[in-house]
Order: sequence, then C-alpha cells, then structure tokens
Amino acid sequence: MSAIFKREFRSFFQTMIGEVFIALNILIFGFFFLRYNLLGLSPNLNGALYNTAFIGLVFMIPLLCMRSFSEEKRLKSDQLIMTAPVSVGGIVMGKFFAIAAVFSIPTAVICILPPIMGRFGEIPYLWNYADILDYWLYGLAMIAVCIFISSLTENQIISVVVSVVVLLACNLLGESFENVSVTWLKDLLNATINWNGRLMTIYLGSFDLTSIIFFISLTVLFLFLTAQVILKRRFTVSRTNLSVTAYSTVMILVVIAAVVGVNFAALQIPDEIREVDLTTSRLYSISEDSKQLCTRITDEITLYFLAQENDEASSTKDQTLERILKAYALAGGHIHLTYIDPVTNSKFYQQYTDTDPGYSGVIVVDETNGRSKAIAYEDMYQTDFDYQTYQQTTTGYDMEGQITNALQYVTLSDEELIHAYTTVGHGEQKLESFYTGILENANVHTEDIELLKVESVPEDAKLIVINGPSMDFTPSEIELLSAYAEAGGNLLITTSTTAAPGSMPNFDKLLSWYGLSLTDGVVLDYTAGNYYATFGSPAYLLPNLSIDDDITADLSTTGLQTVFLPEAHGILVEEQDEVTVTGLLTTSEESYLSSDMDNAAPKSYTVGVRATKTLDSGESTAVVYTCPIIFTNQVDELIAGMNQRLFGNSVEALVTLSTDFVTIPAKSAQTYLTIPMTVGNILMVIGFILIAAVVMLLAGIVILVRRRHR
Repeated sequence: MSAIFKREFRSFFQTMIGEVFIALNILIFGFFFLRYNLLGLSPNLNGALYNTAFIGLVFMIPLLCMRSFSEEKRLKSDQLIMTAPVSVGGIVMGKFFAIAAVFSIPTAVICILPPIMGRFGEIPYLWNYADILDYWLYGLAMIAVCIFISSLTENQIISVVVSVVVLLACNLLGESFENVSVTWLKDLLNATINWNGRLMTIYLGSFDLTSIIFFISLTVLFLFLTAQVILKRRFTVSRTNLSVTAYSTVMILVVIAAVVGVNFAALQIPDEIREVDLTTSRLYSISEDSKQLCTRITDEITLYFLAQENDEASSTKDQTLERILKAYALAGGHIHLTYIDPVTNSKFYQQYTDTDPGYSGVIVVDETNGRSKAIAYEDMYQTDFDYQTYQQTTTGYDMEGQITNALQYVTLSDEELIHAYTTVGHGEQKLESFYTGILENANVHTEDIELLKVESVPEDAKLIVINGPSMDFTPSEIELLSAYAEAGGNLLITTSTTAAPGSMPNFDKLLSWYGLSLTDGVVLDYTAGNYYATFGSPAYLLPNLSIDDDITADLSTTGLQTVFLPEAHGILVEEQDEVTVTGLLTTSEESYLSSDMDNAAPKSYTVGVRATKTLDSGESTAVVYTCPIIFTNQVDELIAGMNQRLFGNSVEALVTLSTDFVTIPAKSAQTYLTIPMTVGNILMVIGFILIAAVVMLLAGIVILVRRRHR
C-alpha cells in the first residue's frame, strides 16, 4: 500500500494537479476568510469553512479524484496494479490516502489561523477546530465518493460530471426530506443522505457525534464499494466469477445495511450524550443556576412548545430553543415538554393568554397551582435595527433568562408573589407588554385597579403605578391612595402633559403630600445634546442623569447615557422636613418653560425625582416622571432600550425583591475581532492570499518543466 501511496502522491505534483488544487483551495477559502473574518470581524471560521466546503469542494474534489481509476482504465495501466502483489484494499487505500494527503495540506494551513486571530480578540478555539475537523471529514467523504465513481468509468470527464452531480444532490436533497410524512422514513433519509445538515450542525456550534459517525461511515462505505468494483474486475476471467460475484453482492448489502444501521442508531443516542455545546456563550445549554432551580421544583410543570415536533425545516420550530427546552426537562424530574402544533391547534394559547406567542412561542404552566406565563418567541431574542440599512440583526439570546424567570414566576405561592396595581379610569396610558414583562421578570404580578370600586387598596399591594392620567381622580380615590401611602406604600407616577394646568386639583394634592408640584408649561432645552436633534424640537428632552441615586447611576455608564422624554413638565419642590427629594433627571441651564419664555431667565429644571417621606413607622416613596409616554415601546425604540432600563431600576427601587430570585442575563450572539482594517491592510491580506496561491502554482510549473527536460 505504501508503494501505491508514494506513486500517487508524487504524481499529483508532477502533473501540477496537486499544486492547482491547493492553490484553488487557498484562494477560495481566502476569499471567504476575507469576507467573514477580516471584514466581518467574526472570530469563528465556520462561515469561511462552510462556503468553501459547499461551493468549492463540490467542484474541486471531483477534479482531484477524476484520474484515480479512470485514467488507469483508459491507459490499461490498471492491469499492472491488478497483477501486483498488493491486496485490493491496499490499492484502494493507497490511492485514497494519497488524495487525502493532498487535501490535508490546505486544511493544515487553515489550522494556523485561530491562534493568529487570537491576537485580535477572544477566539472560541474548541469551536474553530471542531469546524476544521468537520470540514476535513466532509472532504474525505467526498473523496471516497469520487474515487468510487472514478472506478466505474474510464472517461475522466464523465467521472467529474457525475461526481459533481452526486455531491450536489447529497448536499441539496436534505431539504426535500421534510415533505416525507412517514417519521421513520424521514429519520432514515436524514441519517444516511443529509450531508448539508451534518455539515451545518457543528458549524452552528454543536459538536454532534452523529455528524462525525456519518462522515466516517460514509467514507468507509464508498471505499468498500470501490474495492468491490476492483475485486470484480480482477476476477472477471476467473472460473470462480459467479461465486465471487454472489459473495461480493452479499457483502455489499451487509455493509450498506450496517452503515445505515449505525447512523440510524446514532440518532437514538440521548442528546446530552452525543451533543456538546461549543459556543462561547453556551447557547445550547443552561447554566448551573437554572439546573439547580429545576431540581428544587416540586410542582408539576408543563412547557408547551408551540411548534411541530418533526419540523426539521424549522418552518414552525426553532431548533435552538427546542434544545434549551429539552435541557430544562432533563434537569428537572417534574418538568415536561409538550409540543403543540400551531397550525392545526392555532387557538391553544387562548387557554392561558390573550396574546398569541407566535410560532415557537412557549407557555409555562404550573399544573399544580394553575398559574401560567406565556413567552412570545420574539421576546427570546434581542435585536438591533440599523436605520441606515434597514436590517435587523440578532444581538443576544434570552431564551434561558425568559424560561428560568417563567419557571420561578409560576411556582411562587400567593404569599411569595409580589403584587403591583395599575390605576385605570382616568385616561391612563396602558403599560405595554414589554413593561409588564419587566415587572414579571422582577417577580412582580400586575393587575388593574379601579379605585372607585374598592373600599381600600388591597393589603398585598407593594406598588401602585399611576401612568399618565389625563383626567382627575375623585376625592375618595385620593383618600384611598393617601391612606395607602401613609401606611408605607410606594408609587410610580408619570404625569400628563395634555391636561390643562390646575385641571387636576385632586391629583395635585397627592403630589403635594410628597412636597411636589408641576410647572404650567413644558420644558424646552436649547442646549445641543440635551434634546433629540433628529426631531428638531427642544421639547424632546434628553436630560442629564443623576449619579447620586441608584435608579440612574448605572444608566450614566451604559448605552447612550441618557433617556428620552418627549414633552415633560418641570417639577417644583416644596421643602418639607419629613420629605427627602432626589433629582433623577434634569435639563441643562439653558432651559425655559413654554408658558413663560419671554419673561423668565433660563435655568435647569427637574423632570424626574425620587421623593421619600418619613412616617411614624417606616417611609413611603414616590418616583415621579413628568412625561406620560416615557414608558412606551415607541419611545424606547428611539433610545436603544434606555427608558426600559430606567423603568426596571425604578421598580427595583420601590419594591423589595426576593434575594432567591435567579436572574439569567441574555447571552451575546456574537463577539467580534478588533482588527483595524484600513484599505492598505485589506490589500495586504489579498496580496498575501494571491502570493501563496501563485507560489504554489510556480512551484508546480518548475517541477513540471524540470521533469520534461530530463
């Protein structure tokens, strides 16, 4: 076999086939490396490797393998090999290893890149080298297939064309399997023919043992089939031809059945054994905190997954989310995963929520106490919208955070659940789902309250939210709110800018209890950087954040370092011994009131405060913002989530949260390299790739010329 290997390997570089293949491989990979890693700043080679494999190798491997047996048959030199004292297996393996060695040269060059990229950022080395291994095994399987096809014909052109068609079919047919209605047949086809699916699994960050088994078994199968073709030709003129043919046929069927069986059996291995999460952010697994939470749950929990279970085409099912849900079911003995087909059972969600969570949405139900929480699919992804290109990109994954929170929420007893009430009946702004979600994430359950219909504020009320009322409260309603505050209750208040000054005297009494009152006009800030320049109105405030209060201190060091208040009143403070007022949001010194611009000098106004009143026993706190739409999705989208942060911090300042409540931060979707890519650097990289390819081609030309002059 070693003699066959040396002969074949040497011949590739004597005829320039090897040099051309290596040069083309470097050029194609270099192009995608430039696009995804140098220009795209990706720390992972998966994009460059996948495209090189799917686009480049499909055409390059057949060219590399076309002469392995076809040319031998055409020149009749195969008869020398047939009569040589070498086994058929040795002949096939010698040629295979020679071609594999040529393919391994550019693959070895790729292995050098992760450490080099490591100089410019955090590199997922394990993931990168798993990608390279997958790429290499994929190429070996292609080589085995092409060698087999080459052994069937003596025409090299036919060998190349048929090989390309077969490889393309193997890569593209996987998508058609989703139309197969028979589950076992679909699994069988995916287990034996779906090349692209196997290639993508590891490139997406999951080291799946079935992919490795698939490519290795496929390589073995086609090498065996090639050996059977050669064996049949060696014994063509033998008197034992019939018996050899029968034996060969039986062995072929046995080996094919064995390969199919091995791959099908590999799919039955439990996910937790055959799959390893390679992603830096552990995207496909859950944290130890979530696992410990699952082990503590004693209630019977059902995770209703609104997706078709056998939807491998992902038309209704997010497979990443499915893996996360399976991890929860595995971690907790009382947690069960149930699939609900959203196509045939589209109204299922109405049993638990009024809002459709969408395909791949999740409804977490505590079957013991009946409490439930729906998680919309879109809420499990953090996205960023580029207003220049109008493209939306995923910046983070919040699947684990949302599900862990929902599990804690539904399993809380009524005594443990923190209750907040939002007033209605006065033209208030309704809290949108994202903001109620922030409350639920903080272990706070919200309900509407009509003060005219109750005798007192419920005893379990830990927070009252008054969100931009445009009509006044009645005296009896203010009495209930005052009694609640005097008993140590806390309030989160946003005020209206549409109500005429003095038109809400009862509501003004509630504010005055904390020593607060509102200006007649809205605040106009003319300092550049303190108003939203895009809209051109000084009433669209971008106020300064206080660094002396927990509510705004951390906001001043993140994001845009401000929040957005379109049209806000100023807050006037009346000093009271028992009241401490902290300004949270203030305008610049070049601010005026719209009602008094001609007569007043410019000054700074406060548009957000925390007011704490000391009582005989305890204290009562009100956080007040003077813009009724400050906490709406439409406004928050214009400020990259900073108003949502302000809302969450305000709630945490007013409500004592459980210290046992587990919070899982969103997982980053991608990290980036920090390569200063100037035009000169780009040209230098392109030049390096071209030089490497040209050097390889020149080396081949020199070898070829020297060989011909001998």
